[in-house]
Amino acid sequence: MNPTHKYIIRLRFKVVIHESNGQAFENLFTKIMKKSNNNFELVKAYGRIGDMKNDGFDKNTGSYYQVFGPEELNKKNTIQDAVSKLRKDFEGLRKHWDSICPIKVYHFVINDKYNGTPPPLLQELLKLENENKEIEFKIITSSNLEDILLSLDLDDVFDTIGYLPDANIGLLDFDVLNEVIEFIMNSPVTFKREGKLVVPDFNGKIEFNDLSSDINDMLVSGSYSEGFLEEYFSKNSEYVKSDLRNKFNELYLTSMEVIPQTEENYADKRFYYILEKSCPKPTKAIQDTVLVLMAHYFESCDIFEEPVDEPIEV
Repeated sequence: MNPTHKYIIRLRFKVVIHESNGQAFENLFTKIMKKSNNNFELVKAYGRIGDMKNDGFDKNTGSYYQVFGPEELNKKNTIQDAVSKLRKDFEGLRKHWDSICPIKVYHFVINDKYNGTPPPLLQELLKLENENKEIEFKIITSSNLEDILLSLDLDDVFDTIGYLPDANIGLLDFDVLNEVIEFIMNSPVTFKREGKLVVPDFNGKIEFNDLSSDINDMLVSGSYSEGFLEEYFSKNSEYVKSDLRNKFNELYLTSMEVIPQTEENYADKRFYYILEKSCPKPTKAIQDTVLVLMAHYFESCDIFEEPVDEPIEV
């Protein structure tokens, strides 16, 4: 895994983490654990008895895992729910499982969306540790899951988070383009930015929007197929082109809400958010096609911002 692979994997995983709540986060966690540990056993909820407070375990090490994936961990009520769940789930786990396979390590897995663990949750963990000296208590956060993901083989990484786009975009297929456009067009529009399309300097816009060189390479490569895309647009109504513009603009505006500018690599994360949301399937042909569309609407300033000239001092 070279540095570029690692950078792209980390960006993509952070977008996946932002989008994974509840059962989706638990599914992501268990998929990573099964690939990283052959001894990990997934516990499926069964009827009225559920999973008996056990989302997965390793009987060889006595390690147990309980998952909590709220939409936003740092809200007051959510923190209180997490503290309550930590103790309640541990007590339930001990009641149902400890006599069969002794608990040696208890992991509470939370989707903190890279914001860190709230102090009340850490305090409750320390209380449990003081009350149960024979058991080690640990919290697994999003960054811990990222470390586990990066330890996997690339094939396992791809199977977990999908194909990683690169700058090697091949010949596009009209059937694939139709599939992508139909998928995007059927997505509901909630945001629209009206105004004249402006075509800025491509490289200047990359720098102005704090996008990395890796993203630049993908967009430049996508722009090479501009002629192919214009041929497609010429054979279809103007509605298709303008509605696609609205769809991509909506996705960009949504990405700004989901990923604040205060986050590290926020611009690249927004790019991957748009890419993820535009792909009906995570295949190379699909993602190559979306990258061509993104390059087109990037140039026209429907995704990301138009550079603003600095005033000249006299």
